[in-house]
Amino acid sequence: MPGPDTTGGPGDTTQGAPTTGNPSTISDTGSGGASESDGTTDTTTTTGPATTTTDTGDTTDTTTGTVTTTPVDTTGDTTTQADTDTGDSTTGEPEFCAGEGGILLPGDGDKCSGDLGKNIFTFALCSCTNFTTAGIFTVDAFNSDANMPQPLHGGSVGINGNYTTVALADIGGTLWVDGKVSTVAVHEVGEILQCGGDVSATVLSHVNDDAFVEGNIGGLLPLMTIDGDLHQPVGKVNAGANVLGQTIKGPVSVDTPCDCSDPIDIAGIVDGYAQDNDNEAAGIDADELADVILPKVIELPCGVYYFNDIEHLLALKIKLTGRTVIAVKGDLTSIGLFDIELGPDAELDLFITGNASFADLATLGDTERPAAFRMYVGGVVSFVSLFTFGGNLYQPNAVFNAGGLASIWGSLFVGGINLVGAFAIHYDEAILDIDGCEPPGGSCFDGDDCGNPTPKCKQGECVPCETNADCGPPLTCQPGGVCYPLPG
Repeated sequence: MPGPDTTGGPGDTTQGAPTTGNPSTISDTGSGGASESDGTTDTTTTTGPATTTTDTGDTTDTTTGTVTTTPVDTTGDTTTQADTDTGDSTTGEPEFCAGEGGILLPGDGDKCSGDLGKNIFTFALCSCTNFTTAGIFTVDAFNSDANMPQPLHGGSVGINGNYTTVALADIGGTLWVDGKVSTVAVHEVGEILQCGGDVSATVLSHVNDDAFVEGNIGGLLPLMTIDGDLHQPVGKVNAGANVLGQTIKGPVSVDTPCDCSDPIDIAGIVDGYAQDNDNEAAGIDADELADVILPKVIELPCGVYYFNDIEHLLALKIKLTGRTVIAVKGDLTSIGLFDIELGPDAELDLFITGNASFADLATLGDTERPAAFRMYVGGVVSFVSLFTFGGNLYQPNAVFNAGGLASIWGSLFVGGINLVGAFAIHYDEAILDIDGCEPPGGSCFDGDDCGNPTPKCKQGECVPCETNADCGPPLTCQPGGVCYPLPG
């Protein structure tokens, strides 16, 4: 939904440099998979005619020329590797495996996985209901597409309900709240404050840019400082903010930041991929990852793969070598160690109709390039133990809970959020530039059909933006007609 045409540069706050180390991964040692150097098994990926792989007396013949499967070794683990030839995908879209475009979503003839991602994950955090945190909350940004990624002054938060913090909060970008804002600890907003209700600050609070407030600003003392202008309707009172710019009285309308009214049909997308996938060509069964008891490593090349469920007991690693879509009809249930490992050229769109639960150490995606991993869950995502998440999570139907020290490299779009311990989000702006199906200047029905570099839908055609109102919250129209966060 388009936001108001706001202007003004970023504030003076400089965010600390994100620590962009590689996420921890589950060791292959001892799992019995082909990736292990235990001296008992060797798997060779084939890309040409059928070959024979010999291993200490065991011989496996492949007749398709695209899959090599290692026999079960002494641990009972099976590892499957499929052809990594980037042009070999049965989805009918070889450009996807060549690193261009996206995979068409079932049920929508002209929208791709890439278009979906860049239109949803515009905030570091978007919540369809209230936001509450009792721990330290920080948000910053970077761009993984840069040659040497540096911390950016950005990373915005959008809340469709009320926003309440009782501990230190430092938001590098815009804070966009449809309801009330209440802070009872030191609070920093690096860019613009948009509030559709009242604002109450009982401890020092700072807004580096303009503030648009539909309600009153309360307080016994002016504990909030607004570096820019305050926009507030006639009749509303400012009793709690020191405004360094001008106070401008007039109509103020704060748009709802998160588009929660029309959730993605995750179940429909999964059902579509159940009928059209690369399982057969890669020798993958839909129950390949169901009821996995022993440690397992599976490697998937570029393509679309469907699973009825993903359930494992001890350790499961999914290694991706190319651009991949995984669709899960039921749940993803991890009792032991779980790792989704992205190769240097890999991307993943993961669609789960049910729930995703992780009871032990979990590593999902890549913290150095979170834009490469997009996860869509129809139910609830729960982490019981430590986790590393380098990606973008869409969970619109449930509250996201986090306790203890945790970090998200990427973004969250959730039904609600409740934080207890220290929590940090490092937003990857590269998500706004991932490849989709819509060419620049293509046809459109509304703004959701368009994306950079022609993000505005005008008279049925995608064109460059002209004002900030052409960009959905919290993006602004930048030189060249593209929609990005305020420059940092």
